[in-house]
Amino acid sequence: MTVRWAFTMIAVLAIAAIPLRVPAQVESTPVPTPQKPNLSSMAFLVGTWSCSTKSARRPAAYMTTSTYTMDPSGFWIDETSVTNPNSWIPAKLTVYDKLTYDGDTHRWVDVTYGPNGAYGLAFASGWNGDKISWHDVSFAPTADISAQTNNTITKVSASKVTFASSFTEAKTGRHVAVTGSCTKQ
Repeated sequence: MTVRWAFTMIAVLAIAAIPLRVPAQVESTPVPTPQKPNLSSMAFLVGTWSCSTKSARRPAAYMTTSTYTMDPSGFWIDETSVTNPNSWIPAKLTVYDKLTYDGDTHRWVDVTYGPNGAYGLAFASGWNGDKISWHDVSFAPTADISAQTNNTITKVSASKVTFASSFTEAKTGRHVAVTGSCTKQ
């Protein structure tokens, strides 16, 4: 055996022992597109509504203008609500909501966001006759409010809804009802 042959064999064995690097394969299958939700039971909301809300701890109802539009993607109904200032609301308040139906969990979803970090996440199982009850899963007791009920909306007609909820003041234990109605303009 020659020295050259021995070195050649050692080189071949060394190369064979080195793992070959295989380039990563690129996945070419597209990400599945979720099916668009059936928003038809909420489609009556699209348009502009004038709402009056009365809290038992306030001297009078306050007015809000809520405008609903269909998101161009077809996955959401967008809402913009504007409340003008009054004696206990010092500045114009604009809050945004996005509504959709999650077919995987079989529930309606309402994502709320607004000024100063305001946010909310509520779920509803759907309409039960003319009523839908929204449960705010983001609620956590605070120094001001220790408990709250669901917000129940009643569809009176395609152009009128009423709503009712309540909360409990943490310091006094007082139960405060909040009621109102909205009429499509």
